[in-house]
Amino acid sequence: MKIFTALLGTETNTFSPFLTGWQNFEETYLVRGGDHGDQPGAFGIPLVAWRERAQERGWQVVESVAAFAVPAGVTLRHVYESLRDEILADLRAALPVDAVFLNMHGAMVADGYDDCEGDLLAHVRQIVGPAVPIGVELDLHCHLTQTMVDNATAIVLFKEYPHIDVGERAHELFTIIADTVEGKVKPHMTLYDCGMIGVFHTSRESMKSYVAHMQALEGKDGVLSVSLAHCFPWGDVPDLGVRTLVITDNLPE
Repeated sequence: MKIFTALLGTETNTFSPFLTGWQNFEETYLVRGGDHGDQPGAFGIPLVAWRERAQERGWQVVESVAAFAVPAGVTLRHVYESLRDEILADLRAALPVDAVFLNMHGAMVADGYDDCEGDLLAHVRQIVGPAVPIGVELDLHCHLTQTMVDNATAIVLFKEYPHIDVGERAHELFTIIADTVEGKVKPHMTLYDCGMIGVFHTSRESMKSYVAHMQALEGKDGVLSVSLAHCFPWGDVPDLGVRTLVITDNLPE
């Protein structure tokens, strides 16, 4: 088995006058070929976890660029397209692959692209075809779009804010995708728009109990994962809003 991994993300405040360019990525997190070092940054944690889990199974891992920029304004078009196209070129060179894992933020906006994650996913899906599982980990402060859901096999969001469960969610996603590759499950994702905009801290009530309830639903009655996209209120895009995502084992109803 061979898996392909990559990271591309930033949290875009579309009202900010400070545009996101190459320097933002270079000063925050920009590594290639899995060169995360002995102490990877928080953005690299999922990629390292996926590599270790795959290697435990004797699977081959191909790691593309890992690029993240601190939150700022809209990303310059040529910067986003260059990073996206680098990932896509690496993916084509790695073919055939049995699964793709992408770590993204979910609220990245570039000049000409309101949904960078959906755009990247659509290109990846076109390259690998309909049968190859694509797993995505997102920050819960994301714009969870139907385009993302249509082109991914499984999307798992952080459950906690502050973000203390990045590694846990990476392992959760790996299990779902690995089980898919091995024919144990057939993920079906359903998205629900809650009709809300807000900021929700999960370390205190009532969100603390809500997260516990989501987790209690998982692993029973065919439910593989439950995520809540809190949204990013400072992103003026069509898909802004709180949304719930449920992944079941082939139970669309």
